[in-house]
Amino acid sequence: MTRPPTIFSDFDFKEFDRWQRQHYLLKSARKANAWASFNTTKGAVIIDVGTGNGIWALEMANQYPNVQVLGLDRVLPNDQQNGPENLRFVQCDVTEAWPMGDNAVDFIFQRSMGDAMKQEQWGPLLKEMYRVLKPGGYIELIENDFWRHNPGPVQQAFDAFIQEQCKVTGVDFQLTDSLDTLVNETGFDQVDKKTMDIPLGEWPADQELKQFGFINKEAHKALLKNYKDFYVKQWGLSSADFDLAVQEVLEEFDEHHSFTRFHCWVARKPL
Repeated sequence: MTRPPTIFSDFDFKEFDRWQRQHYLLKSARKANAWASFNTTKGAVIIDVGTGNGIWALEMANQYPNVQVLGLDRVLPNDQQNGPENLRFVQCDVTEAWPMGDNAVDFIFQRSMGDAMKQEQWGPLLKEMYRVLKPGGYIELIENDFWRHNPGPVQQAFDAFIQEQCKVTGVDFQLTDSLDTLVNETGFDQVDKKTMDIPLGEWPADQELKQFGFINKEAHKALLKNYKDFYVKQWGLSSADFDLAVQEVLEEFDEHHSFTRFHCWVARKPL
């Protein structure tokens, strides 16, 4: 269920749009683009791993004009020419060696790559982060649980299917638990893990949470629509039956007070 390595397909554009919504959702809920305390002096370097549509890297480059921001991904954003001078995108497979030397980077950010990485790739990826990071530099990782919390019966069927697909593709369904051990075993210290629950749907009474729930629900709706062909083929459903199942899931979110649980790890490379 990872995005295909094609350049600017219709699928990519739809996913870029969904990632844009998720970016603003997380930025609004976290009240910041980053929680780590990183070096922002002239010449400092920030890496955005799996940059996607590049929005996080773009905003960080605008916010910190003295810092060099590099976005790494297999598929690069479609509008690279209009960014600030301190922003650059590099096409590479982040599961392999990165095109930079040891102890070269001040801050590394990564989010929402749980479904794009096989279980055995996480250890080497964290070691590569450790290699290029300067002593005293920080990493910040954000991943959400693959399953929805407080799911209705139809959502439970979707979650069970995702768990089975993870087994088939080698993706770690329990990644948000596994990363605790991997970050520590890599050698990082001062590991700080925070958990954040974001509603699915407009069921909260709090107006800010209601707005977050609306955006999160729309992002989930876009996710299911973007992968419709995959689900229809795997489940042997008709197009109409799948659309009905999606509608039932969206209704369940409000009925069952469902939510998405995000986890954030901030850790330092020892001095």
